[in-house]
Amino acid sequence: MEEGQGVSKRTITMEEEVRRVVDAARDRGLHLRVIGGVAVKLHCPSAAHRSMARTYGDVDFIGYRSQRTEVSRLMEDLGYEPNVRFNALQGHRRLLFDHPELGYDADVMLDVFVMCHELNFVGRLERDEYTVPIEELLLSKMQVIEVNEKDVKDSFAMLYDHDVKEVDDLETIDPKFIAKLCSDDWGWYKTLTMNIDKFGELVPDYLEEDQQGVVLDRLSRLRHAIEEEPKSMRWKMRARVGEKKRWYDLPEDVVTHKY
Repeated sequence: MEEGQGVSKRTITMEEEVRRVVDAARDRGLHLRVIGGVAVKLHCPSAAHRSMARTYGDVDFIGYRSQRTEVSRLMEDLGYEPNVRFNALQGHRRLLFDHPELGYDADVMLDVFVMCHELNFVGRLERDEYTVPIEELLLSKMQVIEVNEKDVKDSFAMLYDHDVKEVDDLETIDPKFIAKLCSDDWGWYKTLTMNIDKFGELVPDYLEEDQQGVVLDRLSRLRHAIEEEPKSMRWKMRARVGEKKRWYDLPEDVVTHKY
């Protein structure tokens, strides 16, 4: 199929579409990877299980800011229409598109994923073939202060399908990587440990009995690694302030693709 060739809404799934976009980007030497719920579905067979299945509304990508002009051209060549006003104002950090034929909205974040906390992807997009690395994918779901059901289901799917241990493997969650992030940023530490505890309490509400022990054990190992990692002076100074000062950002209002 040619890059710009029209694709019927009835003949392509969201998973096929994101692969089409990433493959086309790779052909042009661009680093574009999927993040969000669709990335979880690509990574996790359990995302289709009845206890963790959910719907997906749009497609989210991470790209490099240095390639934003080429990424914009790519998306338009693939049939996506840019949100001209938004992209003119915010294109240094984020680009919005929609595909009128497929009915998909696409959000391309550049270098950094920003929600309640920041995740910097510079130098990390080359690691996996289609998605951001599994560590960042899990962090993107567990860094939310007010978690919703989609965040919980996605996190449980990742934790059930991927072991937590210190190895360099694309299908394993490296607790050392996550622990190092938390050891220098008390805000990340606070939110992540808080959500590990919260998710542990939610396990019986979402998972079947044979799944529960696996996820609880992996949450426990992740929490242990975070606590054991030596903390930086920056972390210790912020820890003294504690919850007296808000340690997370408030997610920006949802930006519509049509004005």
